[in-house]
Amino acid sequence: MKEMWSYDKLKRLDKNGKRWYFVRHDSIDERIDYYERPFEIYFRNEERTNFGVLKVKRAKDNPYRDYKTMINAIMNKKEFRDKLLDPETESIWNKNWK
Repeated sequence: MKEMWSYDKLKRLDKNGKRWYFVRHDSIDERIDYYERPFEIYFRNEERTNFGVLKVKRAKDNPYRDYKTMINAIMNKKEFRDKLLDPETESIWNKNWK
Protein backbone atom coordinates (compact mmCIF):
# COMPACT_ATOMS: atom_id res chain seq x y z
CA MET A 1 0.00 0.00 0.00
CA LYS A 2 1.24 3.47 -0.87
CA GLU A 3 0.67 6.72 0.95
CA MET A 4 0.32 10.14 -0.57
CA TRP A 5 0.41 13.42 1.34
CA SER A 6 -0.86 16.54 -0.46
CA TYR A 7 -0.15 19.89 1.20
CA ASP A 8 -2.64 22.63 0.28
CA LYS A 9 -0.45 25.58 -0.72
CA LEU A 10 -3.30 28.08 -1.11
CA LYS A 11 -3.73 30.71 1.57
CA ARG A 12 -6.99 29.67 3.29
CA LEU A 13 -8.76 32.23 5.48
CA ASP A 14 -11.89 31.70 7.55
CA LYS A 15 -14.76 34.20 7.69
CA ASN A 16 -12.87 36.10 10.43
CA GLY A 17 -9.69 36.39 8.38
CA LYS A 18 -7.76 33.77 10.36
CA ARG A 19 -5.47 31.46 8.42
CA TRP A 20 -5.84 27.65 8.28
CA TYR A 21 -3.61 24.93 6.84
CA PHE A 22 -4.68 21.64 5.28
CA VAL A 23 -3.09 18.37 4.20
CA ARG A 24 -4.79 15.46 2.49
CA HIS A 25 -3.58 11.94 3.23
CA ASP A 26 -4.49 9.11 0.86
CA SER A 27 -3.84 5.42 1.39
CA ILE A 28 -3.51 3.93 -2.08
CA ASP A 29 -4.10 0.27 -2.72
CA GLU A 30 -4.42 -0.24 -6.46
CA ARG A 31 -6.51 -3.36 -5.88
CA ILE A 32 -9.22 -1.16 -4.37
CA ASP A 33 -11.34 1.11 -6.56
CA TYR A 34 -10.66 4.84 -6.07
CA TYR A 35 -14.17 5.47 -4.72
CA GLU A 36 -13.73 2.75 -2.10
CA ARG A 37 -10.45 4.15 -0.74
CA PRO A 38 -10.22 6.09 2.52
CA PHE A 39 -8.73 9.55 2.87
CA GLU A 40 -8.08 12.04 5.64
CA ILE A 41 -7.94 15.84 5.75
CA TYR A 42 -5.64 17.12 8.50
CA PHE A 43 -5.95 20.74 9.56
CA ARG A 44 -4.54 23.31 11.92
CA ASN A 45 -4.87 27.01 12.53
CA GLU A 46 -1.99 29.45 12.16
CA GLU A 47 -1.65 29.86 15.93
CA ARG A 48 -1.18 26.09 16.27
CA THR A 49 -3.88 25.88 18.93
CA ASN A 50 -6.36 23.77 16.92
CA PHE A 51 -5.32 20.48 15.33
CA GLY A 52 -7.65 17.91 13.89
CA VAL A 53 -8.58 15.46 11.19
CA LEU A 54 -11.61 14.67 9.05
CA LYS A 55 -11.60 10.95 8.21
CA VAL A 56 -13.60 9.53 5.32
CA LYS A 57 -13.72 5.72 5.22
CA ARG A 58 -14.72 5.50 1.54
CA ALA A 59 -14.38 8.33 -0.97
CA LYS A 60 -17.85 7.62 -2.35
CA ASP A 61 -19.33 8.23 1.12
CA ASN A 62 -17.88 11.73 1.34
CA PRO A 63 -20.86 13.95 2.31
CA TYR A 64 -19.30 17.06 0.73
CA ARG A 65 -19.53 17.83 -2.97
CA ASP A 66 -15.90 18.96 -3.23
CA TYR A 67 -12.69 19.77 -1.38
CA LYS A 68 -13.47 23.47 -1.03
CA THR A 69 -16.78 22.72 0.68
CA MET A 70 -15.02 20.39 3.14
CA ILE A 71 -12.39 22.88 4.17
CA ASN A 72 -14.88 25.74 4.39
CA ALA A 73 -16.96 23.64 6.80
CA ILE A 74 -13.85 22.95 8.90
CA MET A 75 -12.79 26.60 8.97
CA ASN A 76 -16.18 28.25 9.46
CA LYS A 77 -18.40 25.83 11.39
CA LYS A 78 -16.98 25.73 14.90
CA GLU A 79 -19.38 23.06 16.19
CA PHE A 80 -18.45 20.79 13.29
CA ARG A 81 -14.72 21.49 13.69
CA ASP A 82 -14.82 20.87 17.44
CA LYS A 83 -15.94 17.27 16.77
CA LEU A 84 -12.84 16.75 14.61
CA LEU A 85 -10.25 18.20 16.98
CA ASP A 86 -7.46 15.79 17.86
CA PRO A 87 -4.40 17.27 19.60
CA GLU A 88 -2.39 14.14 18.77
CA THR A 89 -2.46 15.12 15.09
CA GLU A 90 -0.04 17.96 15.90
CA SER A 91 2.84 15.62 15.12
CA ILE A 92 1.62 15.32 11.50
CA TRP A 93 2.74 18.91 10.93
CA ASN A 94 6.38 17.93 11.56
CA LYS A 95 6.48 15.98 8.27
CA ASN A 96 8.42 17.42 5.38
CA TRP A 97 5.81 17.34 2.61
CA LYS A 98 5.50 21.07 2.06
